[in-house]
Amino acid sequence: MPIDEDSSNASSLLLSLQDHFHCANDGTIRDSSEQAWMVWNMVDFNRWWHALETESGVPLGRKIMHAAADQEEYFFESSALLQTGWFKKKKRNMSSLSRRWARLGWGKYEFNSSRIFSYLLAPVCSGFALAAAEAMTSERRKIQWHNVSNIQIQLEFEDDSRTISQAPPPPHFHWDSDSIPSSFLDGKPVQLDLQSAEYGWTHSGERACFLPSGLFQRLFEHVKLQGLILPPQLLEAWNFCEHIDSSSRTPLILTSLAVEEVISQSERPIYIQDLESWDQLVEAYLLPFGFGTFLRSTSLDDQGGVEFELPSSSIFPFTVAYLIAFWQRGFGRKASVKIEQKNGNWSLQLTSLLSYTM
Repeated sequence: MPIDEDSSNASSLLLSLQDHFHCANDGTIRDSSEQAWMVWNMVDFNRWWHALETESGVPLGRKIMHAAADQEEYFFESSALLQTGWFKKKKRNMSSLSRRWARLGWGKYEFNSSRIFSYLLAPVCSGFALAAAEAMTSERRKIQWHNVSNIQIQLEFEDDSRTISQAPPPPHFHWDSDSIPSSFLDGKPVQLDLQSAEYGWTHSGERACFLPSGLFQRLFEHVKLQGLILPPQLLEAWNFCEHIDSSSRTPLILTSLAVEEVISQSERPIYIQDLESWDQLVEAYLLPFGFGTFLRSTSLDDQGGVEFELPSSSIFPFTVAYLIAFWQRGFGRKASVKIEQKNGNWSLQLTSLLSYTM
């Protein structure tokens, strides 16, 4: 009986991903160097991005492009993906890049023609391509990108007088952890319902890809430095502990608003009856994709109020954002959010912003 080629390709892709990633017990997906990654549905990612940019009120396209370029450059410096030997170096490096883009679901980057074929947001894959071009030529470049079609991007490079310097690690925020408990690193293999597709792959029939948490940390740093002033009526729903400074609160709140938009436009069924419902939601929508989890949950009142204890993590803003969005979707009302440190972890308390009497 002949082997189905699509099934064989999907199995090979999953095995390749399992060789490079594992699901840690803190709800993250980690690579071999314990850097966190997330699996994004591309429709969700585009919705999140457009909502984030809209809510911020400032253009962020080049910010996320630079964040992607810096994160990918940081990866190149800490890995042996690109070879330095002279013999067939360019050919080997192009082959390595091609495999990396295919494995991660980014699409196809044609180095010689400066073209990208991808379903990923243009500034993001252009940033990844910029890092690759600079690594391949050992020269700084300036970049412009043009969408030829919904999947084809044409890149234009210019020489840059700056010299190549080492990319810094992703910035740390108050919710990050400097050290990861060994118990969190023990985990399970990545499990995705994969199918190979042109210029990437699908999970459960939807285009998806891996994105590094470092990209978002760098983007959040850019947002933090914008000095954005959020409206008071928005801030009244949030109560932060003093450990999270005011400028760091901005990207966290904007991320929450953007994820709320993702959930409101999605067809995910969100049903919350008791605390066990929260376990089911996390197991279905967060854990398989590296968006985090909670260590424990506690009921606060008879109106759905709940407290989650969360571990420190670089993906903390997304864990918080999804839990808030699930609460608001499940109960159909706005949440009052309180975040504070507790037992060396973080407490997220969600209650009704308005009181309801029965």
